[in-house]
Amino acid sequence: MAMAMNDPELRYEMSGAGPPVLFLNGRGSRTAHWAHQRRALESRYRIITFDHRGCGDDDGPAEQGDHICQMADDAVALLDHLGIERAHLVGPSMGSLIAQEMALRHPDRVRSLTLASAWAHAGPLDRITQPALVLAGEEDTVTPPHVSRALARALPNARFKRLPGGPGFIAEHSDRFNETLLGFLGWLGAASA
Repeated sequence: MAMAMNDPELRYEMSGAGPPVLFLNGRGSRTAHWAHQRRALESRYRIITFDHRGCGDDDGPAEQGDHICQMADDAVALLDHLGIERAHLVGPSMGSLIAQEMALRHPDRVRSLTLASAWAHAGPLDRITQPALVLAGEEDTVTPPHVSRALARALPNARFKRLPGGPGFIAEHSDRFNETLLGFLGWLGAASA
């Protein structure tokens, strides 16, 4: 499916039923990279994925792909388009920065954050009060675990967890990632919300 925006047309996929979970891509990723998560979660959750400007198949120029604020606004516009008030956000790498930006600029739209291989946003992290799960790959040399742990300490309502693998631990150990994500969402009581 596609949604017309001011500039590009953003392509998105939605499946499943239940509380909405919005997946935010890392740099160079696209909707197809979430196939394992979609299959694991869509029986309990409404899964939404989309290709950011300058990423995947969208019509936006590549140089626009670096604008985290614009990407956060695009994600909120997609939620508006779908009639979704609040969503759980899942974002690795650049997607984690987009999720943090959404939580800072549009806090009423964010139910929780799952941030993987995450660096801290430059904004006031103490204002991100939604429940957060910060994940790190034990062998990640691009975003070392201590960086993600520091982010978890800076967020008022976060827990930190290491998973096996390196920078691509979500794909390398997708079953473990899915189990951890489902555990966090279940702990929040999302399935009955």
